[in-house]
Amino acid sequence: MAGDDDGVEEGAEAGSATEDDVRARNRLARDRSMVEHGRRIAGAPGAMMAGAMIALRDIYEAPKDDQIVAVSESPDEPHDVDRDGVNLSADQLGGADDVTVDAQPRRQPIMPARRRARRR
Repeated sequence: MAGDDDGVEEGAEAGSATEDDVRARNRLARDRSMVEHGRRIAGAPGAMMAGAMIALRDIYEAPKDDQIVAVSESPDEPHDVDRDGVNLSADQLGGADDVTVDAQPRRQPIMPARRRARRR
C-alpha cells in the first residue's frame, strides 16, 4: 500500500532483515490487527479506542528486553564470607591499615522446626 509506512525501507531484502526489524514488523502487524478488530466490533469509535489503548500500553509498559545477560564465570570457587570471614590488605582498601573480619558463629534458626499435627 502506498500510504502505509512500516518503518522498513522498500529496497530491503527479506534475507537482510535484522532481528530488530523482524520485531518491529511483528509489533506493527499486531497493533494494526488490534485496530482492525476494534473497527470490526464497534466501527470507527472501536478503532479509535483500540488505538488509544495501544498508545497507553506503549506509554505505561516498559519495552520487553529480550537481550541475554552475559554471565561471568570464575575458574575458582567464590569466597565464602560466612564460613571464612574477610581479610583485606591495606593496598586493596586504599588505606593505611589492614582489615580482618572473622566469620560469625552460626545461630539457631528464628523459626522453630515444623510441628506435626496431632491426630485425634
